[in-house]
Amino acid sequence: MLYFLGVVALIALAAYRLFFYRGHRRAQVAARDFPDQWRQLLQAEMALYGRLTEPVRQRVESGTLILLDELDFYGCNGLEVTEPMRVLIAAHGALLVSGLSPGYYDSLRAVLLYPDVYRAPIEHHEDMVVTEGEDSRLGESWGEGRVILVWPSVAEDAADPHARNNVTLHEFAHQLDQLDGASDGAPPLRSRRQSQDWQAVFSDAWNRLKRDAEWRDTVLDPYGATDPAEFFAVATEAFFCTPEALRESEPDLYRCLADFYQLSPADWAART
Repeated sequence: MLYFLGVVALIALAAYRLFFYRGHRRAQVAARDFPDQWRQLLQAEMALYGRLTEPVRQRVESGTLILLDELDFYGCNGLEVTEPMRVLIAAHGALLVSGLSPGYYDSLRAVLLYPDVYRAPIEHHEDMVVTEGEDSRLGESWGEGRVILVWPSVAEDAADPHARNNVTLHEFAHQLDQLDGASDGAPPLRSRRQSQDWQAVFSDAWNRLKRDAEWRDTVLDPYGATDPAEFFAVATEAFFCTPEALRESEPDLYRCLADFYQLSPADWAART
């Protein structure tokens, strides 16, 4: 019994030290000056950065510093990852949690960057038959803390002020969705009431997208009709990229996302 209690105490002490160290480290990193050349880079290459209110911009910059300190970036298929690439990607990740906490990325470890569309193995199951093949991808998000992106798509989406899609936001949103261990379109929410509201609103909006995307243009990318996880990622893209249109066409969905992210991008758009 004493041995068991000792082991529990050691585990608790290690967890406390890890939590305390990470929080202390993040506070130190966030307090650093944000380099002027990075700010100029984001002003020139990240259209969403120019829409931010000053308080949100400061939180995005602090979050960018933290993600750059904690994430590993790997170039694939010969791509050399540069500092501007890392800064631009980290800033998008920081934007998502700028109303939340860097703790939402505690499980995120690495970003893999490809120079072009890459192919990934897939399996198609139909009854007892399994068919193997390959699929072209622009990005992926893995539950073990990896985000995979294609650099030209990252840069193009980031710089376009009229972009309706943003692959970086999409894949980082999947990381938030996967925090509770399931990729189901529902990130960890703060209360039972919020969870019930989320389920009802998202279910209705997802069913509308599946119905409407076949015959008319929608503010939400039709890819969101694939499954609830993709719907959440697509809704996140619209929330940040076309917030006014989303609030007008899907007011309850916008409200739920604003409640989760603790942000209101439609108000930023109105001031620019």
